[in-house]
Amino acid sequence: MNKQMEHKEKASVLLISIDALKPEFVFEQDKVGVHLPFLTSQFVDKGCVALDGMKSVFPPFTYPCHQSMITGTNPVTHGIVNNAIFDPMNEHNGAWHWFANRKVLTLWEAARQAGYVTASAAFPTSVGAKGDYIAPEFWWDGSELDSLFIDAVSHPQGLVSEMEADIGRYAGGLDLSDAGDVQRYRAADWLLTHKLASAQKPFFLTAYFASFDESAHEHGVYSKEAVQSLEKIDAMAGKLVATAEAVSGGNLIVCVVSDHGTLDNTHNICPNVIFHQEGLIQTDDKDAITDWKVFSQRAGGIAEVRLAVDDDSLRQQVARLLENLKADPAMGILDVLTGEQARQRGGFPDADFVLISRKGYEIRDDWSGAYLRTTVTQKAQHGYNEEFPEMRASFLIAGPGIEKGTVADVHLIDVAPTLAALMGFVLPDAEGRDVLAKQ
Repeated sequence: MNKQMEHKEKASVLLISIDALKPEFVFEQDKVGVHLPFLTSQFVDKGCVALDGMKSVFPPFTYPCHQSMITGTNPVTHGIVNNAIFDPMNEHNGAWHWFANRKVLTLWEAARQAGYVTASAAFPTSVGAKGDYIAPEFWWDGSELDSLFIDAVSHPQGLVSEMEADIGRYAGGLDLSDAGDVQRYRAADWLLTHKLASAQKPFFLTAYFASFDESAHEHGVYSKEAVQSLEKIDAMAGKLVATAEAVSGGNLIVCVVSDHGTLDNTHNICPNVIFHQEGLIQTDDKDAITDWKVFSQRAGGIAEVRLAVDDDSLRQQVARLLENLKADPAMGILDVLTGEQARQRGGFPDADFVLISRKGYEIRDDWSGAYLRTTVTQKAQHGYNEEFPEMRASFLIAGPGIEKGTVADVHLIDVAPTLAALMGFVLPDAEGRDVLAKQ
């Protein structure tokens, strides 16, 4: 069999990430007041699904999750440990972990090596990803400069300029709105019709929808705004799959996942306020940090705490402060982990301590004002204890060779090795498993 014929017989794969999609929004639609006809017909009625959802990683925060999704490894392994760079003194001007890891193989790279043409539209942690057509997610100031940068780092360079000539502005800064999702859909659809359709190979494409998560942040998990955003995503996902089906000649596997769940907030808590009061964070008359001995950086309901220097007396002092917070339930701290305990759990390789909050107590980075606040910055959040049922993500898959049914004990790190197996190769670095493998 020649290579071209072999390629044509392989199924193409479309991976769609719907940020914060909780399993109950798929399987208990009447209860939560949502109507998702595409996800129902494509997966609930004829696909393979995780009824109990999928366990996320530590922390269950968007950027670490997406790199785990695309590598099959935990954050401690791939190195994308939070959304934002650890930067107490803002030396990096609010930089995030926009970049694909350089430590382990991604699905884009591995699928390309296996003979697939690979592409991505707006997938988090995709700057510098090794694929054929990569329109990465990047934002900085929300101006046209974002578009120029994305175009410069797209692969091939100039891809985004070519795309924008047809679909309009792609970047828009960090546009997580319904309108932003429309552009993310258009970008993925454009890649299918303008690049993948002519490739003469099976394709692997990743797409991303963000507006449900953002609407939940702004209005609450079960708000009418969040429901409306999700229903719009459902419709766009259906149209995207229809295009992908046509491009693949009907030989298409579709996997819809989320990165984590979400829950409503009741409080904000600010550990850095305690550190500031204890003289461990120094500020000037404009309240800007001038020096620090310890700093807590948020990841939703989890926070990484680092010491500036490895000092035993400082470590003991910080440990006492954190244990005192934990001892009082009203302070919102459920658990305090050592750095080693955090690494064993799969995250924060550089942490000295990790804080895990109680449900509803979102951790913030503020170092001034009150420690405990009932006025919340966001109405809903993720990044809570990955063991909480509310943090469970979604896993849905359908296509040729996928039997209708259910799978159990699914983890986020299982997504990549499962898709790799369907494409006919093994991810050498993966820490998860192929959940469809016959036992």
